[in-house]
Amino acid sequence: MSLFGMEMLSQNIDDGYPEAVCRALSKGLLREEQYNSLIACSNLSEFKLILDETDYGKYIIMNDGGPIDVNILKRKLYQKLRDEIEYMMANATAPLSLFLSKMMHSYQIENVVSFISGVKNNQDTAITMASMNPLGEFQGLKSVSTFASEDFVSLF
Repeated sequence: MSLFGMEMLSQNIDDGYPEAVCRALSKGLLREEQYNSLIACSNLSEFKLILDETDYGKYIIMNDGGPIDVNILKRKLYQKLRDEIEYMMANATAPLSLFLSKMMHSYQIENVVSFISGVKNNQDTAITMASMNPLGEFQGLKSVSTFASEDFVSLF
């Protein structure tokens, strides 16, 4: 066997699966005709109806049957992206997983600042948590919320 062929044995050993996942997820992106249909929507119900037929459908199910809230819809669409990034992070090795983790830091900082601002303005914690970007959710954010109820100065 030549030396040229040996390198092919381990060519994509670390990032082969995340690459395949990324390619599969790209198939779920909105196509041009779907995007054009979304642009032509006159109300939020039509918007939701078009998204129901895409990969976003399972994320935007509204159980109560009431009016659709723009903020809830936006949060659920961000949650889909968050779930996909977390899945890729869980299946990636060092350079890629670190990159994906660092990519989320700006959203995490934004959420912490938003949370501190909500505590400072005596806003209800549940409302503050609901308004945060799902891309910036992290394990430590829940501990910040319990710590914040004790003392705002210590939190800062």
